[in-house]
Amino acid sequence: MRAWCPRCDAVRPGATACPVCGTTLATLDDTGPADHPPDLPPPAAAADPPPPPRSRLRIALAAATLVVAGLAFVAGRSIARPAAPPPAPATPTTTTTTTTAPDPGADRRELGWTASAGGVTITALEARRLATERRETIAAITFRIQGVPGDQRVLALRGLRLLDSGGGVFATVDQRQFGNEGGAPVEAADGDAGTYQVLTGPAPRLSSLARIELTSVVAVQPRDQTITIDTSDPWPAGPRMRAVAPSGRDAVEDDRGSEGVPFGEFELRVTSAFVRDGLAVVVVDASSGFRGVPGEFLALGAELRAGRRVLCARSSLLGEDSSQQSVQGLVLSCPTRPVPELTVAVGVGARTIPLEATLRP
Repeated sequence: MRAWCPRCDAVRPGATACPVCGTTLATLDDTGPADHPPDLPPPAAAADPPPPPRSRLRIALAAATLVVAGLAFVAGRSIARPAAPPPAPATPTTTTTTTTAPDPGADRRELGWTASAGGVTITALEARRLATERRETIAAITFRIQGVPGDQRVLALRGLRLLDSGGGVFATVDQRQFGNEGGAPVEAADGDAGTYQVLTGPAPRLSSLARIELTSVVAVQPRDQTITIDTSDPWPAGPRMRAVAPSGRDAVEDDRGSEGVPFGEFELRVTSAFVRDGLAVVVVDASSGFRGVPGEFLALGAELRAGRRVLCARSSLLGEDSSQQSVQGLVLSCPTRPVPELTVAVGVGARTIPLEATLRP
């Protein structure tokens, strides 16, 4: 038996696969010389053919091997090479916004400065800045004044000075004349008896206010003139009121007056009075004989009494400024139980109460 490579077309004795190309050998039967025709020489041994070209599969495998080797080389180079430092993080761009914190003393400042003299105590409670219709910034200083005799309404503060830390003027204040007395006018605070407010001219920041000086308090004259009203008849119990007339005289004359009001010509008259259970209303008219002086105001004070008990009190200013008082007089409307007699006590003009004081922290 002989082995033959069909690919190489060559006999490969003693093997099962071609040693050249690796192809499985085919098995052939042995034939002797008798099998060949006598006239033909025996076939010569075939020469070894040139090696066949490599198969495509082997080429592909070789190429893949080269690619893998190249990748391994590159990977080894990158591992062996020291790692590059990471890039520095980008510095974020920040926009600095300058915010000015509000000054706690810019528009409102608690004061609490107190001084006393002659039984009268004055306390500067607070200062505030306000904007006017003319776009000016002014200051409002709030005071509490206690100990004024008879609890008369305060009209003005005489000698008032608002000073800064350097001793200069913090803000100016207007002056108003109340008959023979004058000063920086004050306005009564709503709902807080004995509390008043002074308005200034243009004012800087409130933190620069260092001290407040004044020399006296201007108040309404004591209510020492009286008019009596007889209310002994039964008082109506319903909403309707009964008119009553004064008993005796119904008017008082001004014996102090002001520089613009001649003595003996100015009268305060009770023009009407009404009562019902729980309420008494008295109208005091001051128009008779009153002649105002430009730039001056005449102060009126009145209270309604039941015996020694004061039922209520009111104050008014007479003058050329109609916005100060729409009616030339005042109205006393006081809650009370029925009593046999009511007394109207009035005071005309202003007086000065000495109060040398310096208010500071």
